[in-house]
Amino acid sequence: MKKFFFVLLIMSGLLSARSQQGYTVRTKISNPDKYPMILGYFDGDKFVIDTGAVMENGWTVFRGKVAEPMIASLIIRRDPALSIQVDRGFIPGPSCSFFLTNESITIVGDAHTVYMAAVSGGKANDEWATIREKENGLIQESWVALKKTHDEFKPGDDSAVFIRVQQLRSDNQQKEEALHREFIAKNPHSLVSMYFLSNMLNSLSFEELKVSYAKLGDEYKGSIFGKRITEKIQSMEATAIGKAAIPIDKKDANGNPVNLQTLKGKYVLIDFWGSWCGPCRESHPYLKKLYKKYKDKGLEIVGIAQEQMGDLEKDRRIWLDAVKTDGLDWIQVLNNDGIRQFDAVKAYGITAFPTKILLDKDGRIIDRMVGEEEGPLTAKLKEIFGE
Repeated sequence: MKKFFFVLLIMSGLLSARSQQGYTVRTKISNPDKYPMILGYFDGDKFVIDTGAVMENGWTVFRGKVAEPMIASLIIRRDPALSIQVDRGFIPGPSCSFFLTNESITIVGDAHTVYMAAVSGGKANDEWATIREKENGLIQESWVALKKTHDEFKPGDDSAVFIRVQQLRSDNQQKEEALHREFIAKNPHSLVSMYFLSNMLNSLSFEELKVSYAKLGDEYKGSIFGKRITEKIQSMEATAIGKAAIPIDKKDANGNPVNLQTLKGKYVLIDFWGSWCGPCRESHPYLKKLYKKYKDKGLEIVGIAQEQMGDLEKDRRIWLDAVKTDGLDWIQVLNNDGIRQFDAVKAYGITAFPTKILLDKDGRIIDRMVGEEEGPLTAKLKEIFGE
């Protein structure tokens, strides 16, 4: 009997070890049509794409291994219901986000609304599930309104409809953040709370972020989400209003060195963007008007692009094509070039695109603007230049 019990213990241990060797994501997505389904996640600075799904008893199953819990997305590629085509790129729709851990995870939903899929499996996903229905309702309302507006809009139509949709999205984002804040307050020792807080880096003030982070338990402060918050706090300290701008050591599109020191005496707008970023590209005509209006009055713009191809030559080509297509005639820098020596995006704590940082004539930071909203920058430049 003892021998039999010992064998059971060994078998149990082997099965447990085997179950923890990697992740198993079982998906059952209706209406897939011919659109490919992938599992994607960031591992450090590298975007990993898992396309190696196999069919097992009616389920599409992904298997692999992660070094630590990651946020992954189940993505339906090329489904027109999940993207919006714009003149200079596209606006991606929401995907199904979840915690990818070396456990068994189940996802059930519809391809055209994959962001609404039900996720279960693993402690973090089960905790997230307690608010996911409310969260998804807000996401769906915003996305459906935005897509409907873009799909039905015709030249000559009243553009006020876009303003109403943007207001709806803004309101729903605030409701979603309030939902996350409530979750964080109730679950300070949850990995989900650490992740939610890491998504608020652009909406919280420096003091709010520090206080909120201090209230969280220490269990997950070494996670990628905790490290992201720590880095943001450090960068916010270094790039706070009134601080001297961090020196930029890069080369422009013609190979000439870019040095903020040589631009002292001018107001400098540092614009962080990317060719892939729809809102960034849509803001360029507006920036061109501002540059034309204020260039001779003492405004200079330094565009710092972050590309995502993962190959420097490809990144350079797509960046230069975007600069030419959009007709940008101010200083342009590719952050990917020489990123190991100096990463401007990381140094300035950029976690959203577009982000604009305005420097005064002495090279000190006087404003930081996140997003494509034009009003704050217009008002600030009018305040500075008087018209």
